[in-house]
Amino acid sequence: NIADIILTGIHYIEQIILPACIITIRIMIRRQTTTVSRSKDSDACVFKPIQAWDRLPSQTKHQISLDKVKSSMESSPFGIEISIDKKLNICTEDLYFHMRDRQVDFVSPTTFAPGSSYLPYRRYLVDWMSDVGEQCHLHNSTVHVSILFLDKIFRSRDIPRSQWKLLATACISIAAKYEEAEEHCPPIPDILQLTKLGNAGHTSLSFREGELEVLRYLGWRLRAIPPIHVVGYFLAKGATFVDDTWQGRPLIEKIPRYVKKYSDFFCNLTLQEYAFQQYLPTQLAAAILLASRVALQLEPRWRPELEKLTGYEENEITIVFQHVWSYYEEQFPGHGSRSISPRSVVS
Repeated sequence: NIADIILTGIHYIEQIILPACIITIRIMIRRQTTTVSRSKDSDACVFKPIQAWDRLPSQTKHQISLDKVKSSMESSPFGIEISIDKKLNICTEDLYFHMRDRQVDFVSPTTFAPGSSYLPYRRYLVDWMSDVGEQCHLHNSTVHVSILFLDKIFRSRDIPRSQWKLLATACISIAAKYEEAEEHCPPIPDILQLTKLGNAGHTSLSFREGELEVLRYLGWRLRAIPPIHVVGYFLAKGATFVDDTWQGRPLIEKIPRYVKKYSDFFCNLTLQEYAFQQYLPTQLAAAILLASRVALQLEPRWRPELEKLTGYEENEITIVFQHVWSYYEEQFPGHGSRSISPRSVVS
């Protein structure tokens, strides 16, 4: 129908056309800033000849030497034989820049509203939506996106409680259509039966109206960037390194999987508490990565490669990390003071 066609069009534009345009523009800029320079006296292009090493200024030589040394000192990601950039044949760093640009559409310190009237009931809504997403076999990240949709609507409007269940379910349905493959999107009759909205008198038509209401509330902007998306990028690029140590020993093959389990756990944990939306998603994602390394007792706990990957120095995420860690200790007393098995985290 019309709503599905519009959603498909929005998804195509934001997921494919927009990132492709950004990458193309960056390539054009890089090409324009190469060795061509314009003469001050004429409009003709003058190509700068490559200078011999012995004729370069001493300052330039020193900078080139430092860059080479710095590059040679960087460690390789552990357990990654072929980089994600080569696998996908794209510059994934451009996609990360795009995520950083768009992250404030749903979460930012300026939109943080700790006084919203629905917050005392938010934990119940999050648990209920997570359960619905699990029963619909949706990806965990899809549920995270649906909750960002709900938060954006509820923090800016006083929604009657009689509509909460309908709008929460509509958020899940729209997030699934935007994030999932079409064959994984739950049909509306199944959703109505699962959530018992059908027993409350809702039909497929009234549910469609609920979806359209959500879309209007969101201004038809559906590109939400939850921390779990950003963490996925970090892990795909490589968040452990060959010269890391695990509890004082060399890394073993399972360590990257352990880091992923911890990262997923911390993403789910921070999703439950609205207070974490006072931080940018990329900043919270970096703090979650740091918390995962600390929980596994990986050393060093932060390193230049991670600073380059995330764009954050450790001191820029220390406060966020401390918030994550203290909430973790509050929910799981005694676990933060000792190393725990990743199995116990996800059980």
